[in-house]
Amino acid sequence: MNGLFEVSNTALFCLEDMNALGIMLENNVSNDVFRERLSRYTYCSVTLEKASFSLYLLNEDERYWRLHVAASNLEVYFHTAMNSQNPQEKISDNVELINKISREINAILQNGGVKELSDAQAEKLFNLTQSLSD
Repeated sequence: MNGLFEVSNTALFCLEDMNALGIMLENNVSNDVFRERLSRYTYCSVTLEKASFSLYLLNEDERYWRLHVAASNLEVYFHTAMNSQNPQEKISDNVELINKISREINAILQNGGVKELSDAQAEKLFNLTQSLSD
């Protein structure tokens, strides 16, 4: 269990700086650089998705199921954006939402990480990621 918590926290730490995407848009980085960052977030989302699903299987705690689905939503969104013709355009429509998700992830980490994840935090992250548009 502790290993799964550590993997989950590491993945959250990786996703915590998603607000960098807005900064990258403002500074007109190349699509190659932008895709590399999206690739990183996709990988971290998959890692969180799998670790949180394993936590759910071990104790059937709904918090971890919501975290799993939230991570899955992020993975699909970032993967789709990364492989789109214009990834920056895909992301620009959701910059504010991505910033909210980033702040929520930061709050989870500040509050003790996945092991201390509250029902409210899991629900909020789930709801935020459900709102990501393709």
